Amino acid sequence: MSNNALAAIALTIMTLSTPATAATPWRSCSGPPVADAAHELLPCTDRPNCVSTEHPADERRIVPPAAVSIDALRQAALTEPRSQIVAEGPQWFIAHFRSRLLGFIDEAHVIQRPDGQLAVRSGACSGYSDFGVNRARLLRIFTRASGTKRLE
Repeated sequence: MSNNALAAIALTIMTLSTPATAATPWRSCSGPPVADAAHELLPCTDRPNCVSTEHPADERRIVPPAAVSIDALRQAALTEPRSQIVAEGPQWFIAHFRSRLLGFIDEAHVIQRPDGQLAVRSGACSGYSDFGVNRARLLRIFTRASGTKRLE
């Protein structure tokens, strides 16, 4: 292949690829669109089927372990049954988890901020209560990713 052909291919790839700083819009299964999934979590609704690192109420807030990489969390999320990564970037991902019996979907969104802090939200896509399933799942994922025995 000639140098001109290689340059044309490289220019095409550069033109088609999205820069890392560009906003990444996402339409969550449980609410309004998120303008930039790489930097912004959707807030939990008033239904008790969601937990978040950013929730103002203690009973709905979850604290991730310190010093866990986004890649470790991504791999730990994929070990959950019926899980799949539906969107991702270098410092964030969104995973869906399907329930075994009725096929309900929960959505988890994880962002690693530039300062290393994790922002996490996990909630049911439908229904009123999740009976604590999202909190329990995130705790299992945090435990696997951090290599600890159990987090509370």
